Amino acid sequence: MLDSVAAVRSADRKDMLGTIEDMPKHLSEGLRRGRMSGLPRFTPEDVLICGMGGSAIGGDLLCAWMAESSEVRCEVCRDYTVPPYVGKDSLVIVASYSGNTEESISMLEDARRKRAKIVCVCSGGKLADMAEAMSIPYARIAAGMAPRASLGFIFGAVAGIIERVGVVPADKQFEEMLRVLTQSIAECRPSVKTVDNPAKRLAHELFSWVPVVIGYGLTAPVARRWANQMNENGKSMAFSSELPEMDHNELVGWMQDPRCKGFSPVFLQYETSNTAMRARLEATRAMLSRRVPVHIVNASGVSPLARMFSLVAVGDFTSAYLGILRNEDPSTTGPIEELKAILSKK
Repeated sequence: MLDSVAAVRSADRKDMLGTIEDMPKHLSEGLRRGRMSGLPRFTPEDVLICGMGGSAIGGDLLCAWMAESSEVRCEVCRDYTVPPYVGKDSLVIVASYSGNTEESISMLEDARRKRAKIVCVCSGGKLADMAEAMSIPYARIAAGMAPRASLGFIFGAVAGIIERVGVVPADKQFEEMLRVLTQSIAECRPSVKTVDNPAKRLAHELFSWVPVVIGYGLTAPVARRWANQMNENGKSMAFSSELPEMDHNELVGWMQDPRCKGFSPVFLQYETSNTAMRARLEATRAMLSRRVPVHIVNASGVSPLARMFSLVAVGDFTSAYLGILRNEDPSTTGPIEELKAILSKK
């Protein structure tokens, strides 16, 4: 089915696959708009990214990158208020693709009360109106996409913002990341037949299983992205986990609960100099493989950004192909819209 152009177009009615292919362009444009956000240069004590869903995952990736590249603390907040430590020396980036996310708007108001340095990332909506009315710098990104499909714009913008204030320079890593990401996309795009397409093959292999995507270090937030995309694009139950923590609790369930037979772990791997982690990865994979099929997806590239986004591309394509195998449009999110309607009445 995945090699039939007609079948893919019939299911992917809003062209989620085309949007995934355009991610390098989105990242470059997002970076440009973040650099132009108007935020004055200063050295923040900490960076907080406020957002929900597809608008927050870019913050998770940013924090993983900063952990490798900067001494400035970075955290993501998915709530109605910001943490107590936020103050006048904090950089708070409020990201809401639609600009109308109620939690993000509430966090903006709380951060303003605490006199934090604030910059917004959105495509319009109430957040853009508030930023203009309150003279808050903001990066306006392209509208008309599913929020989760805006990752390139969101991440590019927040990376441009932290570069602008002098926290982390993005140039060299972005150059490599775009090259590696373009190559990953070339290998996974719809025109590549299943036999040569790692994302199509993985979608077929996971079709009858509940994936549990496992990351560590750089790949921990990427594993979360994979699970979220499989839920939304693939219309498939999926979960994420993280090493070494899972070996201190979940491992028992994997090895002793007979219900684990319906789950399949997917390890997102990259080369690490941490010998303890390498040994743990090998031992954990070997144990789980005694119980269920284990899948390994290796990152490409040298820099943290390249490694993360090479895996993001494979995961995004795999999730869309899972949806198409179920004859579902990867772009639709009916249950989320239903819940929003219920909450609006309350």
